[in-house]
Amino acid sequence: MVDFIIREIINQPRDIVIKAFLNPANMIFWTKDLEKFEVIAGKPGEIGSIAYLHYRQNNKRYKMRDELIECNPGFRYLSRVTGDTITATVETYLKDVGNDTELTIHWTGSGNSFLLKIILPLSKRKMIHQAKNKLKTFKDLVEKRGVHFNIFVHKISKYTL
Repeated sequence: MVDFIIREIINQPRDIVIKAFLNPANMIFWTKDLEKFEVIAGKPGEIGSIAYLHYRQNNKRYKMRDELIECNPGFRYLSRVTGDTITATVETYLKDVGNDTELTIHWTGSGNSFLLKIILPLSKRKMIHQAKNKLKTFKDLVEKRGVHFNIFVHKISKYTL
């Protein structure tokens, strides 16, 4: 079992941070190796919503299932993430800190096979490092771009050539 907590203070109000966090179109900009975020049931940020996260890592594709199982909208979100290799819970907390937002992520998970149950704890430092980098990227994007990370979304013309 691997368990860790990471946090960042983001120089944006909580409502902006949560909208950016729940925006499926933003995921590919701050999640390494994620190619597609596919909502298959419900609406992101609502209990029971389910999405598939399609990754490509080292020329191998894999898919994770992300289900929101508990929620206090705008403050706390608890997801169960499952795939062929791991099962994890990801708890996200948002807290006002003056005009800024503290975003805390608590990750708990384990491998689905005997071998991965042994290897995963040995990879904990690497996992924390990767999670911190991902959260730092998210922080930078929210602070620079607000709710929508794709800067070209507003520049797409209704006219095509």
